[in-house]
Amino acid sequence: MIVRRSSGATAVTTPGADLRRSAPLSSRMVANLQRLDARRERSTVVVVATIGFWIAAVVSWIPLYHRISGLKGLGWDLLTTWRAERLFAHGGAPYAIKAFLYPPSCLLLFRPLAALSEHDLKVVGLAVTVVVAWGAVMLSASAIGLRWCGITSAVTIFLLSFTQAMTGELGLENVSVLCFLALAVFYFCSIRGQWVVGGAAIGISLAIKPLLLPVLLVFVLARQWRGFATVVAVPAALNLLALAFVASPSQVFSKLPSLLDRTGTGVGLNSAWVDVTRTLALPVGVSVTLRVATVVVVVVGTWWAWNVLDDAVLRVVTSSSLLLIGAYLAGTLSEYHFMLTLVPLAMTVVLRRSPVRTIPALLGIVWMFGHLTLPRSVLGLTSDSANNSAFRAFGMSLVVVSIVVVLARRRNAPLPVALPVAATGEVRGDRANEETWSK
Repeated sequence: MIVRRSSGATAVTTPGADLRRSAPLSSRMVANLQRLDARRERSTVVVVATIGFWIAAVVSWIPLYHRISGLKGLGWDLLTTWRAERLFAHGGAPYAIKAFLYPPSCLLLFRPLAALSEHDLKVVGLAVTVVVAWGAVMLSASAIGLRWCGITSAVTIFLLSFTQAMTGELGLENVSVLCFLALAVFYFCSIRGQWVVGGAAIGISLAIKPLLLPVLLVFVLARQWRGFATVVAVPAALNLLALAFVASPSQVFSKLPSLLDRTGTGVGLNSAWVDVTRTLALPVGVSVTLRVATVVVVVVGTWWAWNVLDDAVLRVVTSSSLLLIGAYLAGTLSEYHFMLTLVPLAMTVVLRRSPVRTIPALLGIVWMFGHLTLPRSVLGLTSDSANNSAFRAFGMSLVVVSIVVVLARRRNAPLPVALPVAATGEVRGDRANEETWSK
C-alpha cells in the first residue's frame, strides 16, 4: 500500500491501482483485444460445430427416411386410425376396427385423413412425422432458453435418428410424435407464464391420445387453475361433440381391457413394470411392490423438484418428466415411442444445475432410448424387444432415482444465484450453455 500526502489530505492507493494508472493506454487496448479474440475463437468453434452437427443430422436422417419408407408394414398405427376414419365418414362404427384405441375426439380431429388414399397416407404420414419431430426438438430447445437452430437442437436431432423411440415412431407413424410437439408447446408457454395456451396444447393432445395426462398435476403444483380448466375442458368438449356423431359409441369401452392388460406380442413391447416383471417371470408381488415404490418416489421427487429447483425451466421440465415416467412405469402401458416425451428432459443436460447431469442419470437416458443394453441372455430372455423393454424400465428408474438423490442433496445446501427470470416467468436463457457441447 502507498500513502500519499497532498495539501494536508491523505490518499491511500494500492500498487495494483497505481500500476493500472501508469500502464500505457495501448497495453490496456491490447489486453481487451486479446480477450475479445478469445471470445471470438470460442464463438467460431461453436458455429463450426453447430454447422457440422446439422450436416451430420441431415446425413443421418436421409438414409433412415429411405429405409423406413421401404418397410412392408409402414404406417401401421396411422392406417388403423385411417380405417376407423373411413368408417366414421360413411356412418359406420369406427370402434369396430379392433386395433383402434383412441378416444372419440380423435375421430373429429383426424377426420381429413379419410379423404386420403392408403398410399398417400403412408407417404404424407412419414413426412409429417419427420417434420413434427424436428419441430418439437427445436421448440424444446427454444423453451429451455437456447437457440432453436443452435448446437443443442442439431446434436439432439442427430442422436434421435439412432434411437428406438424415433425409428419405431417413423415406422408406425403413431400419434405419440404429436404429443411430443404438444409437450414442447406446453414447456415453451408455461415457462413464459402463458399457462392457458400451454393448457390448450395439452388439452388437444389429450383429445388425440391421453399420453400426457400426468402433466395435468403440474398445473396443480403451479396453482394455475385457468390453465387446469383449459386442459380439462378441451378434451371433454371434443369428446362430447364426437359422441353425438359416432355410431355405437358404447364400443369405446370395449377397448379398455386391451389397455389395462396386454396380451401376446404386446407384453414384450411394454416397459411398464406390470409386463416387465411378467417377462422376467417374477411374482405378482414384485410387480405390485415396484409400482407402489415408483409412485412414492415419483411423488416425492416431483414435490422436491417443484420446491427445490430455482430455475423455472428445470422446475417445469423435471417435474413434468418425473410424472410422465411414473405413469409409464407404474401404469399399464409404456412403449418405446413414448420416450419421445422425455427428449426435453435429456436436452436439459446442457443447462447448469440440471439434475440429470450425473453419470447414472445419463446412463439411464441412454437405456431409455435403446442403447448400451446388456445381452438378452443376462436377463434370461429370448426376445430382443422384451430385453429392450426391460432396460427402458431400468433406465427410467435410474433417471428417477438419480434426480431424487440430486434433489435430496440440494434441499439443505445453499443454492447459487438463479438465472435471470422475469416476473412473468419468462426465461431469458443462458446462451452460453450451448458451448458446453463443444467443451
